[in-house]
Amino acid sequence: MKKISVKNYIIRKGKFDAGHRVMHERYQCFNMHGHEYHYELKLSFKSAARIGYALDFKEIKRMACQWIDDKFDHGFICNPKDTIIVDACIAVGSKIYIMNLVDTEGFCNPSAENIAKELFFAVSQLLDDGNLKLEMLKLNETINCYVECTGLDEDEFVRLRHSKLYTDIQQFKLQRGRIEYDERK
Repeated sequence: MKKISVKNYIIRKGKFDAGHRVMHERYQCFNMHGHEYHYELKLSFKSAARIGYALDFKEIKRMACQWIDDKFDHGFICNPKDTIIVDACIAVGSKIYIMNLVDTEGFCNPSAENIAKELFFAVSQLLDDGNLKLEMLKLNETINCYVECTGLDEDEFVRLRHSKLYTDIQQFKLQRGRIEYDERK
């Protein structure tokens, strides 16, 4: 009998509102503006637990979606080199997310592509557990425009692994713990 390769997926959607600007962009996006970002997380799993699922949708919301809300929702996403905006946000006590995927000069614009990469890294760290694997993160910047991220290259992974972002994710994960949804355990 021929073995058939089967992949099973869990998909969770969410959204957040955030402002950003793209430094050195020639046309519109150099202005401060905002979006209602919509995202979709696509996780593959090897097996389901006895209760019937690989991971409860509530657990994805409690860990990944909550982390995204805490960091991004109703905040401003900044390039670390955009010091005027960073300083203004800090001065007025605004929620701010400073990009971590910086180059050798500390520059990283909050484009949809870069935001998706940082979200992919964070969700992977929060949910990948040997049974689950984040396969794809889709991030809509507008109803008509989106990016899909299926991973990071080695250099990007190393940069994020050694950033403040990784420390923040590990602290969040430790504080939240893991919930067992099967009452028989």
